[in-house]
Amino acid sequence: MNTLIVGTGKLGQRFYNYLVSKGEHPYTLSRSEKSWSDKHIQCDLLKVSDTLPELPILDNVYVILAPDERTEPAYRQTYIHAVSRLVQELHKQQTGFHCTFLSSTSVYEGNLEPVIDESVKPKPANFKGKALLDAEKSVRHLHQNTSVVRASGLYSENRPKLIESLLDIDKYHDPKWLNLIHEDDLCRWLHFAGQREINLSIAADGHAFTRQQLQDHAAGKEFEDSKPNKQYHSVLLKRISLKYPDIFHWFNETQR
Repeated sequence: MNTLIVGTGKLGQRFYNYLVSKGEHPYTLSRSEKSWSDKHIQCDLLKVSDTLPELPILDNVYVILAPDERTEPAYRQTYIHAVSRLVQELHKQQTGFHCTFLSSTSVYEGNLEPVIDESVKPKPANFKGKALLDAEKSVRHLHQNTSVVRASGLYSENRPKLIESLLDIDKYHDPKWLNLIHEDDLCRWLHFAGQREINLSIAADGHAFTRQQLQDHAAGKEFEDSKPNKQYHSVLLKRISLKYPDIFHWFNETQR
């Protein structure tokens, strides 16, 4: 398998290591050097002067990008303009690869359905969701052989600020329901999407929770298992064996 990972942030590096553990030797691409990657391509997709080197015939291209800033121009530059340039540059060399584009459940921010799966039409309520939905349409228009993965929030030991926020006692009564997935399980999900079996999926563990529930669990208390007001529940959950079916399993393991 010849694989190209575009985007080498925390998740990009974790996915790289995941593929290496599976016996693959992926190429990586980003604007800066990455000493941890054996086959790295340094290229700024927003610079016309930067072009891709000659690549072998690729089986899979994974687009795992993140904007530098949380602004609408940054989102559109990253997810639409940079990705469009990427596809156009790749098409100068080849067109037979499968593309997996990492999107977000923020495209459902305006949805009121209590349970959201892949059959629900997204209703973005902010610029992030709108930009990502436009980006999904753009990359599929440019390259039809594309799978979109809409990921919920990510947690892991590499995201201490999020864990601190979840365990912040001052936020104990925050009523917000959280839908998350562990980074390792998102890597499994992306790899599954790269097998070209499904065009769209929602990568979430299917177990929404509140900070109150998690903090009670951490304190060894029983907590009320009430019905969430919004829950992402993919039709693929039975097909993908998650390492952490919910954050409580992960918390139990880390506290051993």
